[in-house]
Amino acid sequence: MRSPATMKAVLFDSPGEADQLRVGMVDTPVPAAGEVLVQVCGAGVNRPDVLQRQGLYPPPPGANPRLGLEFSGVVVEVGQGVSQAEIGRQVMGLANGGAYAEYVAVPLSQCMDVPPGLSLLHAAGIPEVYLTVWQNLVMKGGLSKGHLVLVHGGSSGIGSAAIQLIKMLGASVVATVGNTEKGRFCGALGADHVIVYKEEDFVQRVIDLSEGRGADLVLDMVAGPYLDKDLACLAVGGKILVIALLGGRNASIDAAKLLFKQASMHGTTLRPQSIGFKSELCRQLQPVLNEGFSSGLLRSVVDSEFLMADVVQAHKRMESGHHFGKIVLKVGGCV
Repeated sequence: MRSPATMKAVLFDSPGEADQLRVGMVDTPVPAAGEVLVQVCGAGVNRPDVLQRQGLYPPPPGANPRLGLEFSGVVVEVGQGVSQAEIGRQVMGLANGGAYAEYVAVPLSQCMDVPPGLSLLHAAGIPEVYLTVWQNLVMKGGLSKGHLVLVHGGSSGIGSAAIQLIKMLGASVVATVGNTEKGRFCGALGADHVIVYKEEDFVQRVIDLSEGRGADLVLDMVAGPYLDKDLACLAVGGKILVIALLGGRNASIDAAKLLFKQASMHGTTLRPQSIGFKSELCRQLQPVLNEGFSSGLLRSVVDSEFLMADVVQAHKRMESGHHFGKIVLKVGGCV
């Protein structure tokens, strides 16, 4: 049975506030060569979705202009070159936009199997955060056993994934948070130390915790004024990995620290990367997720679920900064 000609999707007309988001009817996508059509069960809500809605993060050339970068669901159609055996497979993965919809067409290689013990709906909140953490801490940062990693925004979706993955790989993690409640949340996920940045200087605390050595890696979603502080508490030869700009795009750093510490800074985004790069990320991460979720070392951290019709409330929850872990849209198609 073929999918319907039209489907429900989240739409907005021009950059602006969350209240303009609405559900409307659009053409159902047709999978191209190498792609599959997935009937969406859930879609993860991510800060880049909010930024795109605000007009601050335009989709790259050739990408689907609608919202939604990750999904879970069931394969219902296949494009040229893809085996019919894929139909019926439960998957989660990265979309190049358009996952806030009843159906999404994506490259097969950007799909992963849902790990054992993870519900199909909650799987929607896994790909974007874990692939981002893997890309930065493992592929660029060279995370290994014994490292000390400073994670800013520990209670966010990225932060909660980072804490768990760092611990699974045998490293130690220090997380910064805005209040003690978020600190307890990070501690329950396995953070070795938590710093409430409004109450104490995270630089001095990291130096003290590491007995003067500093952090091997810093995962920074704040940037702005944090970058110079990151350098101050970085170990010699350490790396700062910038994944967002919540603190602003402009920064002033002491370049002498950069030289004397033989440090490096990296900035990454995931959406503009090639299909080949995203596919390699999925290939590397799949066995790690399978092992982590089956063993209990990793778990889904879902703050809240919203129906697709309630997408306005989902975006407002994200913008409030009060969430713990991931926000998921329940689209339908769950089995």
